[in-house]
Amino acid sequence: MERSAWVDVLLQDGTIVRVRDAVAGDRGQLVDLHLQLSDLGRYRRFFHVGHFDSTHFVDQLLPQLASGDAVAKVAVVDGRIVALASATSTGDGAAELGLVVADQHAHRGLATLLLEHLAFAAAGAGITELVAYVLADNAAVFDVLRHVGFEIASTPHQETVEVRFPIRLTDRVLEAMITREQRADADSLRALLRPRSVAVIGASRQEDHAGHQVVRNLLRAGFTGKVYPVNPHCDYLLGLRCHGSIREVAPVDLAVVAVPAAQVLEVVRECADSGVRDLVILSSGFAEDGPEGCRRQDEMLAIARGAGMRVVGPNCLGIANTDPEVRLDATFSPMSVGRGTVAMMAQSGAVGIAVLQRAEELGVGLSAFISSGNKADVSCNDLLMYAAEDEATDVVALYLESFGNPRKFSRLARRLAARKPIVALIGGSSHAGRQAAIGHTASAVTSSTAVDALFQQCGVIGVQGLEQLLQTTSVLANQPLPAGRRVGIISNAGGPGVLAADACESVGLSLATLSAETMARIRDIVPDASSEQMPVDLGSGVGWEAFSQVVSTVAHSGEVDMLILMRTPLPALSYAAFARALRTSLRAAPDAETPPVTTVAVMLDTHGPTRPIRAGHHHVPVFAFPEDAARALGPIATYAEWRAAPRVPVAETAAGSRATARDVVARALRATPAGGRLAEPDVRQLLAAYGIGVLPSVVTRGVEEAVDAAAWVGYPVAVKIADPDLVHRTDVGGVRLGLTGPDAVRAAARELLDVPVEHPGLLVQRQVAPGIELIAGVTHDKVFGPLVMVGYGGIYTELIGDRSFRLTPLSRADAASALAELRTAPLLSGYRGAPPQDVAAVEHLLVCLGRLAEDIPEIAEIDLNPVIVHERGVSVVDAKVRLHPAVPAPDPDLRRLSAPIGQVGPLGSDGSA
Repeated sequence: MERSAWVDVLLQDGTIVRVRDAVAGDRGQLVDLHLQLSDLGRYRRFFHVGHFDSTHFVDQLLPQLASGDAVAKVAVVDGRIVALASATSTGDGAAELGLVVADQHAHRGLATLLLEHLAFAAAGAGITELVAYVLADNAAVFDVLRHVGFEIASTPHQETVEVRFPIRLTDRVLEAMITREQRADADSLRALLRPRSVAVIGASRQEDHAGHQVVRNLLRAGFTGKVYPVNPHCDYLLGLRCHGSIREVAPVDLAVVAVPAAQVLEVVRECADSGVRDLVILSSGFAEDGPEGCRRQDEMLAIARGAGMRVVGPNCLGIANTDPEVRLDATFSPMSVGRGTVAMMAQSGAVGIAVLQRAEELGVGLSAFISSGNKADVSCNDLLMYAAEDEATDVVALYLESFGNPRKFSRLARRLAARKPIVALIGGSSHAGRQAAIGHTASAVTSSTAVDALFQQCGVIGVQGLEQLLQTTSVLANQPLPAGRRVGIISNAGGPGVLAADACESVGLSLATLSAETMARIRDIVPDASSEQMPVDLGSGVGWEAFSQVVSTVAHSGEVDMLILMRTPLPALSYAAFARALRTSLRAAPDAETPPVTTVAVMLDTHGPTRPIRAGHHHVPVFAFPEDAARALGPIATYAEWRAAPRVPVAETAAGSRATARDVVARALRATPAGGRLAEPDVRQLLAAYGIGVLPSVVTRGVEEAVDAAAWVGYPVAVKIADPDLVHRTDVGGVRLGLTGPDAVRAAARELLDVPVEHPGLLVQRQVAPGIELIAGVTHDKVFGPLVMVGYGGIYTELIGDRSFRLTPLSRADAASALAELRTAPLLSGYRGAPPQDVAAVEHLLVCLGRLAEDIPEIAEIDLNPVIVHERGVSVVDAKVRLHPAVPAPDPDLRRLSAPIGQVGPLGSDGSA
């Protein structure tokens, strides 16, 4: 049989199904699928019950697939095709939809799943509309079509209904897909984290062995289910009877595997044969260990997928769930996992141990913990979907070292962060190499740039170290989000308050301005207070009652959004007195569940406590230094602003003629299959298809041709060297500006033709009125996909280094935020009396670039520099485009589980994060 790219997908009932293209070798199974339909099923598909129609349909479909006149997807369970979705072209971009699901697999979501995958494949094949002819009483098909999310138009025809829907992958369609995936995945992880029985395979008597420590931790945590140590060389372990093999144990929900790598495959096979539901593989020696380890990991995953088992790891620390009804600690961490409201994932087991230890010291309790290790199956994206459905989780904390599917992460994180904060630390982001570039855009991007763009767009709070990860998480888990950026600082000494003020300003927070009335109240309470404004220094002699009254006054004044309460260890204000002051001052009402404002404490003791101070129904996080407090509060304030902003759809953000653009790109790649620079006329046509105009220009070879061209484009003109391989014309003196007549053009042309370049020639272009020069463009990251860039432009763009990046798909809000974060953004809004420039036109340009990059994966880079912004409109002066041959890959938005490392087919990034 032909080999076809495939993906594994999780259904709502936990079944793992394989989805792939239908191929000619499927004929036998496809005929069987149709022949085995019930009379009712066959009648609803073909409007009559004869077998001839079924076989005839298959024999018609397969040649159409080979000729490109049809696309089809099949669902495979246990090696058998159980469902088929096909789209057969009827001309003019339309295709007739066919859906068949085996009777015994009906009502499991297979039809909806295949229709999703078929729609993406059909759109890639140039099909714009699907047409289905459905019996009027076939409610199941109508439900499928509605649930997918497409806009449906129905036309009744006696006993049938003609249903048409355009294949427009709108935000509504994508959100519906994510919702279905989230429910299935959350149920899957809920089962993983709530086992009723756990077998520990490799449970050793050696106390330093991972298997021994897992059994110890399960017992120490008080796991509410049954624990089965598996070790053929041991009779009892920690009071529990050992079993020689997993085959001797009744089917268990979870098996924790802690055996050498060479034994793992056989153990996984035994688990599959024994009905084990899920696996946690602690063993190392897999993908992190070279090609042989990768092969071993893929084989392990194939066995697990074939049995429908989810896998955490390999090469991981384990998992935990602190729910009192479960009390699962299936890790080999020496630290116990404290209960709380934070769901945490640490890709590295060693980092996981450090995080658990520091979390306990800081009083950060967890609802769930997953060490993902090599992420063969369960990944960060799974945790996001679980956390979205888990009522016990209020905050998500992540330590990641790699991304598999950033696009899926972005959509999931954006949905989750709208309700629950996500804090993330990415390890190793500074070591990725830069791409080969034709200009400024690609040379400016690194993997950390892409991560920053990803986090900014989807509301993730990015942090720089483990301490900041946990400190920020502690604030989010214990305090309300701030309503703004006004911070109040109250201390019993002046110097620390000044340091706190400096730290707050460095992270974009502003010192609150207290009203005269509030300051008068403070002076009534503490006459010796030395401050007239923030930071408020109450003096070394202030006691707990006065400190408490001042804090209460400021907290309830409505003039601050955050409070940093600082204690220098002085006799008048002991730790106990300070804690008492906090407890009595932060109550909005006796039964209040949240404090009036976001509040943190700074204890300047050399070895002071770091656990939060309990204040009524909430806790006040404690920091050792004011800089730490500011580093936590600044990003939280930014997140609060993101969360309060209206959501803007990102799926349909700009119109463009995809067909025209594809024709331009296909023509260029036929000429140069390896890709490379796009010719100037093709650049203009490509950009124009998406509403991006480049200033008129003419390429000439001689002096008099340049004069004629100047007359055609209109004076004043600029004359430039036209060598397409020359990135920076100004570096070789290759630009002449402000030429107002033929003589000036002749002189400039003669000078430029004398410059030694690879491809001599001149470009004559109309010179527009001056404005603010920006650079805009697109680059393609091998992991994150297309990124849109905007920054300060012109010949000094690298020197200034003021750029902002956003990932596609790009909304108008994304474009606006990218512009706003530029240091030079004030130039656009009217700096020092200058008139404001047309920011909306720049935003529109960026959105158009984003849609172009989304639609045409062959675009490796676009470089527009300069883009001159005027009071009305923008002028793109120079444009370069570089192409590369795109590798076909499933759309990152499609439902799928993570892919094996050596998977057959050009699948690109996997489904993990």
